[in-house]
Amino acid sequence: MVHDQEVGLPSTIEDVRAALPPAQRASFDVEIGTTSGPELPLRLAMWALRTVPGAVEEMDGQVDRLRAGDYTGVTFPDDGRTV
Repeated sequence: MVHDQEVGLPSTIEDVRAALPPAQRASFDVEIGTTSGPELPLRLAMWALRTVPGAVEEMDGQVDRLRAGDYTGVTFPDDGRTV
């Protein structure tokens, strides 16, 4: 969800690369090409977020909110409770 709208993210290396603006593709190629296997899913996800305007900024805002102790809307997987 970005700005309360459901969005689809590209999910393959090829699709993420194609969805990026041409000016970002060389940086993507270098980062993905030098990332170790265990780190690849997170790096690819971060690049996929960059393909949706506002997605990175919204995620950063949510992380800041959680760091500040605001857990409104968070669901705890162990008990299904939502704050």
